[in-house]
Amino acid sequence: MLDPRSPDFEPVIETDEDNPREWTPQRGLINGLIASIIAATIMTVGWTALTRISPLSMIFHVCDDAQSTFILAVIGIVIGFVMTWILFICMHRVSRMVSRPCTIGVVVLVLLMILARQIAIAAFDIKIDGLDVSGWEWMGLRRIIVSNVGLWVGIGGATYLFREGESIVDMFYG
Repeated sequence: MLDPRSPDFEPVIETDEDNPREWTPQRGLINGLIASIIAATIMTVGWTALTRISPLSMIFHVCDDAQSTFILAVIGIVIGFVMTWILFICMHRVSRMVSRPCTIGVVVLVLLMILARQIAIAAFDIKIDGLDVSGWEWMGLRRIIVSNVGLWVGIGGATYLFREGESIVDMFYG
């Protein structure tokens, strides 16, 4: 056995390159972000395709009757909630940790998803009866906020509920 006080003693300092499979918070966060980016990309493509096929039911707008407007808001809340929930699941399970950077990463990804869909709406020049919005007018800050009002509620709710790594099942038993 080597004595640390001896002149021949050289400490062994492990670096990330020595054991690339060992979990570290940085590796966990990177892996979680990669998994979340993949899931976000898939969801954004599907969501954008649905918006292009049926913009009247996928973009929030004030309709002639209150019931249709309410249904559009509920659809937005459900979509925002589920998308954020799925991203939290990907982030927490793949990164194997729950932390503030994980929450920030998920929220930034959801905001990027909304921005990507708005860009697609503008690029495809989607028009809705009753709205005088076309082309790149969809990219105005007011239009982004108003046309995604249900999503903001769903995102906020899911972020509040799942930021600490709990699942829906755990909430009812805990």
